[in-house]
Amino acid sequence: MGYAFRFEQPAPGGTFSFNNWQMGFVREIMREAGAAAGQGLEPASRTPGLEPTEQTADMEKFLSNGNWHVSAEEAGFIATRLRLAASKGVVAEVLSFFDDAPDDVRQWVSDFADFNERSVAQDGYRVR
Repeated sequence: MGYAFRFEQPAPGGTFSFNNWQMGFVREIMREAGAAAGQGLEPASRTPGLEPTEQTADMEKFLSNGNWHVSAEEAGFIATRLRLAASKGVVAEVLSFFDDAPDDVRQWVSDFADFNERSVAQDGYRVR
């Protein structure tokens, strides 16, 4: 199984994907960034400024490829939080807990933030 992200409204560059292994790392960083929350787990680092808010997306949307809709507002918030987490060193902190974390994770997070930013103008995206 993998995760395919597709703009809600067709546009150039409107697809993005991760395999399960990649998504696992990105999902943990999303949790620590306060970009997505739920499923009974909370951020471990509790970095100031990255607390979950009413804008935080439901983590359930990123646990399956069940055609979930991530709204434009959620996508914008996710992008902002991922960028902020990276600037505060949260990505490096999360990766320090994994023996098998590849160096590519930082790029995956950046690429996913880019995709989320671009999807804002397309009414968000679907997780398939």
